[in-house]
Amino acid sequence: MAAMDHPVILVRDWKQTEAALLAARAAGTAPVLLTPEDAASFYGAGYLGALQERAREEFPDVAFTLIVDCGDAPGYALACLRAGVRTLSMRTWNDKIADIARQMGAELVRRPS
Repeated sequence: MAAMDHPVILVRDWKQTEAALLAARAAGTAPVLLTPEDAASFYGAGYLGALQERAREEFPDVAFTLIVDCGDAPGYALACLRAGVRTLSMRTWNDKIADIARQMGAELVRRPS
């Protein structure tokens, strides 16, 4: 797929997430939704897990990835995994978090630039 099929869109809340997914549905793209840096520390794992779940429920026909940024905080990354977040990024790569994520069916990725 071309890069255009996977646009990276910064999302801060449900309104922005919904708008991005509506646009993706109309365009037939599979967007990468990206939270702001350190989002896990100020939104909280529960909110971010719920945001991902609502998006999956309301847009089952749109293939998207939500990348939750956990800064340099392994505790926030673990909390997000427990809340059901499937894709995380951290400022500094963390092998332990990457391994735990894999074991939970999730993944640690590099933050798109």
